[in-house]
Amino acid sequence: MTCWNVLGLTPDADTRTIKRQYAALLKKTRPDDDPEGFQRLRDAYETALDWSQTPPAPESEDEASTPERDATLAQRYASAMADGTALSLEIHVLQRCVDGDLTAEDSRWAFETFNWLTAWQRLELPGMLVDTLERQQRARLQQPLQQALDQQDENAFLAVYAARHEHFWMNNHPHAEWFNAWLARLLSHHAYWSGAVFEAVCAGQGWHGGADHNCPPGDWATLLRRQQGPVFLARQRALAAEPPDSPQQRAARLLLAPMSLGQRRAFAQRFDEYDWKACQALSADIYADHVRVAEAMPGGTVYFWQGWDSAMDTWPWIVALVISCLVGVLVKAERLAGAIVPTLGQGVLWSIGAVVCAGVAWQAWRPFAHQYRVQDERLSQRLPRWISPTHLPLLPLRDLVPGLVVAVALGYVFGPFASLTLVAVLALIGWIKRPLTNHHSPWTARHPGWAIVGTALCVVAGVTLYAGLNMLDKQHLVTRNQGLQQWTERLCSRMPRNAAQCQAPATQAQWYGQEARR
Repeated sequence: MTCWNVLGLTPDADTRTIKRQYAALLKKTRPDDDPEGFQRLRDAYETALDWSQTPPAPESEDEASTPERDATLAQRYASAMADGTALSLEIHVLQRCVDGDLTAEDSRWAFETFNWLTAWQRLELPGMLVDTLERQQRARLQQPLQQALDQQDENAFLAVYAARHEHFWMNNHPHAEWFNAWLARLLSHHAYWSGAVFEAVCAGQGWHGGADHNCPPGDWATLLRRQQGPVFLARQRALAAEPPDSPQQRAARLLLAPMSLGQRRAFAQRFDEYDWKACQALSADIYADHVRVAEAMPGGTVYFWQGWDSAMDTWPWIVALVISCLVGVLVKAERLAGAIVPTLGQGVLWSIGAVVCAGVAWQAWRPFAHQYRVQDERLSQRLPRWISPTHLPLLPLRDLVPGLVVAVALGYVFGPFASLTLVAVLALIGWIKRPLTNHHSPWTARHPGWAIVGTALCVVAGVTLYAGLNMLDKQHLVTRNQGLQQWTERLCSRMPRNAAQCQAPATQAQWYGQEARR
């Protein structure tokens, strides 16, 4: 243990700092309580003072650039070995190496002579200096390799990696193990990937498929997967071009097929839970190993579809059913004068029943239609494109058959006008939604202010419409001053029975009151 370790200082500490540190430590180490510790502290203090007052004279700048520089440093070390000051000289050279005052030749000589960062270096060296030297040397090895990958320069990385043996300390334990683990993490987690870099590193580090290879097991699986990435992507693109017969094929088509965002959204509306699981697994693989492919997707992320799996895609049917039922009861009603609001109330009740029945039937029909997805896709190619209001052709089994059944049921209950209303509302909603689905974020997220204003206007319009219809109904209803009530209740309830105007028979003015003069 050196005087610097005892004092907790570095060799570049001045006399004032040494004295101040000694005074502070002296309060904790009393001669009466710990005579040996006090003597050790006193010796360290005196040695540090001698070192600070008579440091080894550094070589001049001119000598640092001459070929005789190594010989001079070696001669000084030989003299120090003879007079017993070799440790002091080594600490001085170590300090200069940490400060960056040594040339590359001097540093090489010092590492080879003093065995720094190896198991044979002096134990008396200051621990702080050794730790600083280790961090500096590791950073000098890491930075060029990291920078080459950041710049996606394959040749620069290979050149720096081939010159790694110039850092001769790195071949010693435990630095070789550290470098091996760090290199595996760098290649497995960096966004850039090069097959040539991976093969060169495998050859240099002894990574192979055997049981005794040097690559950490956790990173080796990732590296192999990234090396096989081009084959994986080619396979997934081939799946995307095939008919969507399996969840894996449908997931590949959603993520990798050349479709617009609106087409992807329309295609995702036909997914079931197994399709979304396959999509999640494929997205995770692309996100981990194929950053460029993920950045080229909508929104710059492979998870652009998040939210679609839980989105309610049946709301157009609900809106169309409600409007069709309301229109149907209005058209079918025998008398609307004074009964518009009650009639609409009946339509709401009918619409609730229709939505519930259609939802139950859809839950039973959807798995059946999903089994014949491929045949349904082929049949849809034969349909005219103009009948589809969305970005993708309608599927006969999945879309047209349920729609036809609902339209026939509405026509049977309310008449053909309700069926036409259903078709018209669905087509109108599809026509409105079509341009909105081409954006990655919803319209409400892109225009939050207008979304709030639109919601408020819809509420105000609904309340206003209800109030207006209610007032219209009241104009056709009989009030307490109307109808065939007894004339005495209308005009004579608070008058004497012998009043002339209250005697029977009642006149028209007495019977109808003020309404008779209108």
